[in-house]
Amino acid sequence: MSVVGFLLIILAFSMGIATFIETAWGINAAKVLIYNAHWFELLFLVLAVSMVINLFRFRLFKKGKLYIGLFHFAFIFIVAGAAITRYFGFEGVVHIREEQSTNAIISSDTYLTVKTDDSEVSKKVLFSEVVSKKFDETISVNGQSVRIKSVGYITNAVRTPVEHESGNPMIDLVVSTDGGMQSVTFSEGDAIYLDDIILGFGEGSDIQLTQEGDSLYVQSDIELEIRTMGGETTELKEAGIRYKAEEMTLYGFGDNFFLVRQFYPHALIRVSKDTSGASSEDAVILQVSDGQKTSTVNVFGSGGVVGRPTNFQLGDSEIQFSYGSNIIELPFQLHLNDFQLERYLGSNSPSSYASELTLVDDEKRVSRDVRVFMNNTLKYRGYRFYQSSYDQDEMGTVLSVNKDYWGTLITYIGYFLMTLGMILALLTRESYFQKLIRRLKKQTRVKVATILFLLLGISGTVSANEVSQAGIPALDKQLVTEFSELWVHGRDGRVEPMSTLSSEILRKVSRKSSFEGLSPDEVVLSMSLYSRLWQSVPMVKLDDHIAEQIGVDANFASVLDFFDGEGQYKIQTEVQAAYSKTPALRTQLEKDYLTADERLNICFMVYEGSYFTVFPPSSEGGAWYATGSTPEGYLAEDSLFVNSSLDLLKQSMGQDAQLQPLEIISAISVFQQKYGAEVLPGESKKSFEIIYNKIKPFKLIFPVYLGLGFILLVILFVNIFRLKQMRSSLKRVFSILITATFLFHTGGLILRWYVSGHAPWSNGYESMVYVAWAAMLSGIIFGRKYPMVLGTAAFLSGLTLFVAHLNWVNPEITNLVPVLKSYWLLLHVAIITASYGFIGLSAVLGLLVMILYAMMKEHNRKMINHFVDQLTTISEMSVILGLYMLTVGTFLGGIWANESWGRYWGWDPKETWALVTVVVYAFIAHMRMIPSLKDKFSYNLATVIGFTSVIMTYFGVNYFLSGLHSYGSGSIDSVPWGVYVVVLAVIALILYSNSKYKKFELAEDTGDFD
Repeated sequence: MSVVGFLLIILAFSMGIATFIETAWGINAAKVLIYNAHWFELLFLVLAVSMVINLFRFRLFKKGKLYIGLFHFAFIFIVAGAAITRYFGFEGVVHIREEQSTNAIISSDTYLTVKTDDSEVSKKVLFSEVVSKKFDETISVNGQSVRIKSVGYITNAVRTPVEHESGNPMIDLVVSTDGGMQSVTFSEGDAIYLDDIILGFGEGSDIQLTQEGDSLYVQSDIELEIRTMGGETTELKEAGIRYKAEEMTLYGFGDNFFLVRQFYPHALIRVSKDTSGASSEDAVILQVSDGQKTSTVNVFGSGGVVGRPTNFQLGDSEIQFSYGSNIIELPFQLHLNDFQLERYLGSNSPSSYASELTLVDDEKRVSRDVRVFMNNTLKYRGYRFYQSSYDQDEMGTVLSVNKDYWGTLITYIGYFLMTLGMILALLTRESYFQKLIRRLKKQTRVKVATILFLLLGISGTVSANEVSQAGIPALDKQLVTEFSELWVHGRDGRVEPMSTLSSEILRKVSRKSSFEGLSPDEVVLSMSLYSRLWQSVPMVKLDDHIAEQIGVDANFASVLDFFDGEGQYKIQTEVQAAYSKTPALRTQLEKDYLTADERLNICFMVYEGSYFTVFPPSSEGGAWYATGSTPEGYLAEDSLFVNSSLDLLKQSMGQDAQLQPLEIISAISVFQQKYGAEVLPGESKKSFEIIYNKIKPFKLIFPVYLGLGFILLVILFVNIFRLKQMRSSLKRVFSILITATFLFHTGGLILRWYVSGHAPWSNGYESMVYVAWAAMLSGIIFGRKYPMVLGTAAFLSGLTLFVAHLNWVNPEITNLVPVLKSYWLLLHVAIITASYGFIGLSAVLGLLVMILYAMMKEHNRKMINHFVDQLTTISEMSVILGLYMLTVGTFLGGIWANESWGRYWGWDPKETWALVTVVVYAFIAHMRMIPSLKDKFSYNLATVIGFTSVIMTYFGVNYFLSGLHSYGSGSIDSVPWGVYVVVLAVIALILYSNSKYKKFELAEDTGDFD
């Protein structure tokens, strides 16, 4: 077990390092160095062999140990299935345009192919900038041996022509289309599509660029517009006329233009890296040697694209190189009848997309219509087709393809056997988990010292009201209520009450849930009615360096603070410079400028009413109109009302107004029912969402959790020194209060589920709320008779909810992206996130044990040992349950990935760190079987240290690594300084408690808690 434990740590460490390698150098580097390396495969093989040995060595196939045998047997199945997938399965993509058919798959694997008149070599390769020497072959060229080997690899490569007398003709072009501007280097025979028109270097194109001597000529089948770069002169050239191409002159048709930057009669390609990341191809640098002469050849290509040939002249012979994906032919055809894309109401965000296909198999005499959409696959003859993406013009589809029947089947059998083993391990009397339960019951016979205290009263301070000082009139409460109940079309396409939008606006602008005693609805409505007055109210949240630049000595600024005496925007230069940069290259300071600019723009949009999209369109499915807009399709009087609604509302606030404000709000509500009745969610859902927004259930309860948990733990520690026992009546009071808070927490989750229409664990905020719920659930399960466990769970839940309500976590209710619309979301995320609650409880219990050891003295040693025994037993039970749930949740995530993307494991950083955490806690759960690590101190220390893998899985991957799980991410760019303080404090505690443990316990402690 010591050797196996060491291997598990090596496995976890290797996978964790690989995720950082991927972030720094790309997934190929991580695969070359770790995931696909032979030593990594050998590590799994050795672990699998150890499982086989242990099956027989410990007779794990006997009845009393069958559940343990299932664990070992399942691991062997999973490793075997993974090996079959790696060596015999394949993945690829199919691209089909509407009304077209294909039987071609573009492989996910990349190949380097070398062709000559005598031979052809095609080898599957995996290059990275870290390790590029992956190809070394000797081929025959006209009877002469030629060695070809890779010596370099550049991702995001850029071709730069360099004039050289031994080179070939090349054109350095700039092409502008609807998709943007790009640089293109043409060699003879190259071509590019400009919409449906082909621009090429050579004959056969719609627009032909041809060489004659050292000059370049243009001949077009369509009329071209020619203009100089300055735009002073414009000329039209008729189709079919051949004329000389001028450099730095625009040639265009429609919205498409191209410019010949330079023509090289003789040039070679120099390869460099595009630091902006805009280039879509990579370059393999090959060294070609015939024994007498060595030359260098640059071969361009990338994964997912069929390699284009690069010709190289070796003496009188020609060698053709290509790098990229291969085409694999299917034994049947797929015809795309129609691609369908549904968006959220009035939004560009896709709600779902699907491909209507006809499958034609002449060999099997099959012809049938099928529909493929996200989480709904086509399975035929061992192939599985998944809806992956689509063409930007929505006239074509991209399907992921997977062929791995046996690998997937055997892996799934392993998942099932391991899950079955876990269930039996929880229920079988001979299992270690049941042994822990019996031990815990025995420990409860000893009277436990515990609790007494009263709840704290919380007092607040009153500050000056900036709003009243600005002379802004108070609003009628009924008017604010009616305003909050209007429907509004959110930015992500969700139809929601104005109450929800108001909360989002205030949170974005001020990072607050209320402002100077005013609710978000009062603030937003008042801003739109009294915009001039609000411009002087300091409400825009600022970072320190921006506050200093605009001359504000506080964390909040007014809108007027952003402009000087002449009306010039003080940060305009910095904002423009930040926008001109690629997002990935922006510094933190530049991001802060953009954030401040966004907050300011939101204020202006509220002032003018353009943020309030409250008017449904006259035709179903379109975007809603904002107040003050000029819509089309309405009756004249309705269109006028949309345009003037906000002005009418402002006028109604005057003393001599003919209309009352409530009448205007009521008229908007009637308008919504008239045009949007079919898309409005319903009055009950509106009412519940407004209630949710008002009570903010999770923000409301985190101080209660923290207070109850903290008070309970303080009393417990005080009583350890007093050697007093806790009265059962007081224990019952705390139990009732914490349980009532937990029930309120549960009700909040149910309410958010109903309001959002999906399970409330689909983003970072929701999952933290759910982790807090799971942690409290574990505390109630294990803490019924143990106040310290109950208090620990309450404090942990409160702390988690506190973090969930920090500024960088977004609590908005949002629509789901298509891939999340799956029942696998409900299963996978619910189970794996709940596991964090149980594992988190074990970590906090481990910290408590550290604190108890640090408090140990000769007179309280016996009592502390009793607490340590109880807490360690409960911690072990919590680790086992958490590990089982985490493992099952990870497996379910693999199944979900297989149903959505066509592969059950892809080494995405999120899934990799989930596996790292499984391995770490598998090691912790088996520490009792390693002689040198089986003492209680080592175990509890491991639960504290091991929790860092959970933190990395949950926070680190989302916020600091790249991967597929962006839908779970927040907005944070650096580690808060408080984290370092906590880490140092925990390290100091561990060191001090270790010294106390050695002083009082190590001499007598056998360490055996088996």
